[in-house]
Amino acid sequence: MYEMLVGYPPFYSDDPVTTCRKIVHWRHHLKFPEEARLTPEAKDLICRLLCDVEHRLGIMGADQIKAHPWFKDVVWDKLYEMEAAFKPEVNGELDTQNFMKFDEVEPPRPGRTGSGAMRKMLTSQDLSFVGYTYKNFDAVKGSHHSIDIKRCTSSKWSSIDSSHSDSMVEYSKYSVDDIEAQIQQSSGDAMSQ
Repeated sequence: MYEMLVGYPPFYSDDPVTTCRKIVHWRHHLKFPEEARLTPEAKDLICRLLCDVEHRLGIMGADQIKAHPWFKDVVWDKLYEMEAAFKPEVNGELDTQNFMKFDEVEPPRPGRTGSGAMRKMLTSQDLSFVGYTYKNFDAVKGSHHSIDIKRCTSSKWSSIDSSHSDSMVEYSKYSVDDIEAQIQQSSGDAMSQ
């Protein structure tokens, strides 16, 4: 939610160790930039989702989250009946005409897809989001973060531009079937050992 509203992750760093440290010590590192113009309700929701589990919003179920003031205009019972704000023209399941092209990115290696409890936690719904990234370039350009942003030209990655700002949503070209096959392959490798 923070990344979607602000344009970059709340605990961004160039190296994973620093990112981990920032997450662990989130109370000291979570900042809401003025230029993002987040409402008090948005800030409150983010903080109540990031806090310690015993104080976390949603501990009593999803209805607790739905009742938060940030969602006051959402008619949850009519969500599937509401018209989408943007309807892309799609000509088939593999149509990528609505996406920008990006540099080639290596697919995850079978050994890196996780094992044991992590693999069991993945569902086909989770796999729909493998390779998903949202980038708000306007926010990043004006931020104090040193993020190297490249506009890419390969067909391996694709994205959709927002008509409201310089932002985009990226999706990996690798299908859910590709990822599931890699998970199954690594499962078989683990069982044969």
